[in-house]
Amino acid sequence: MRLPDRESLGWVDGQRRPLREISFAVDDPAVHVGLGLFETAAIRDGRLLDLDEHLERLRESATALQINLDHGYDLRAVLIEEARLSGHRSGWLKLLVTRGGRTVVLNGAIDADEAGRPATAVILPWRKNPDDPCANHKTLNYAGNELGLEWARAHGADEGLWLNTRGRLAEGCMSNLFLLRGGAIFTPAIRDGILPGVIRRIVLAAAGDAGYTIHEGNIRLPRLLRCEEAFLSSSVKGIRSLLSVDGRKIGRGEPGQRTAELAGRVAKLRKIAE
Repeated sequence: MRLPDRESLGWVDGQRRPLREISFAVDDPAVHVGLGLFETAAIRDGRLLDLDEHLERLRESATALQINLDHGYDLRAVLIEEARLSGHRSGWLKLLVTRGGRTVVLNGAIDADEAGRPATAVILPWRKNPDDPCANHKTLNYAGNELGLEWARAHGADEGLWLNTRGRLAEGCMSNLFLLRGGAIFTPAIRDGILPGVIRRIVLAAAGDAGYTIHEGNIRLPRLLRCEEAFLSSSVKGIRSLLSVDGRKIGRGEPGQRTAELAGRVAKLRKIAE
């Protein structure tokens, strides 16, 4: 996901400005302790996908972290307009809100073939704490995920997978994880310290409609290595077949038919914001 350049326009507290003019006060808790939230939604042909689901998650997290979202304007309308003005055929829109009362909207493009591209992964050397009060919220304290992704790429993989402090699989740095075996789908549970992904919820709905037995939680690494297919999900990149972990093939080491079928079902369930 490419970051926009400093001359690109962003939206901050009611005005569109070049990114180089956007700043944060040093006493904003977002600056010195990362106390803020963000959401990243997909843009397709200048329109946002799953916006209401992103805003619902944002409101739930804002309540938990005591972040005020009432700033006197229609945030949903702002986001839809920013996506339209972006002109991106394939892209992303990021909304940031801080405990100090700032609201910023950024956007950028992705490569046309980036969404849905198969991925490889490695197990990260660190562990995620499921008891962290921020574990299930998309906070601005995101350095661990960024460092994990850098570590994965330095080791030749596209994504890093977290185990939690209880030895269970949790999630990717930028994605949720799913395994397929027989007529069952397996995914880590919210209690394992994962982000309740917007696409994760849609995947589970699609899998239920397709007749899969759904198992959430208590997944250890050997189950992943023995599964027939696995895939990652995220709002911007969609469903991505997971081909290998630590150099070991998942299934046949190629995109799976059932993953493709579920991806098609998920695509039909995603909603365009009007």
